Amino acid sequence: MLTTLIAGLMLGDYPARFAPDGAKVEFTLEKGSSFTMQMAPKLAPKTVARIIDLVKQGFYDQQRFHRVEYWVTQWGAPASKTKPLTDNAVLDGGSGVSLPFEGCDRDFVRGVVGVASEGLQLGGDSQLFILKGDRLYLYGSYAIIGMVTRGMDVVDGIKKGDRIRSVRVKTPR
Repeated sequence: MLTTLIAGLMLGDYPARFAPDGAKVEFTLEKGSSFTMQMAPKLAPKTVARIIDLVKQGFYDQQRFHRVEYWVTQWGAPASKTKPLTDNAVLDGGSGVSLPFEGCDRDFVRGVVGVASEGLQLGGDSQLFILKGDRLYLYGSYAIIGMVTRGMDVVDGIKKGDRIRSVRVKTPR
């Protein structure tokens, strides 16, 4: 019985990690470094479609990272381009389009890109976050839209106030 329990825990009676299979999106920072995230449309199809649309519109260009903590980096408020990062328009701001909650059964691990919201299991808008470490307690609480696939060291080095020069959907070769 104990062997079965241990084997079950080791083999994964828990949510799986995932392999993103959607478009790649490249972020170029003002300081010249860049990182790439790959979208996961199977996990949050409506949210991924909206974020890709925002990227194509240039919505995230020139925004600043307004929340940077040891475990998370967050951005996505257009007011961050000009207003102080402590302004409510930055902290609570977005594109003005509410998205439905698209939860999933995947682990919230280092490199996951999720949609910030005003509370657990609520849809968000345009603010996104990247986890810099595993946060399994977030399981099922936020939509996961992708994963950083290149440049996690760049994400680790982002400071509050760093500016995004541009965000582009990469065309496949």
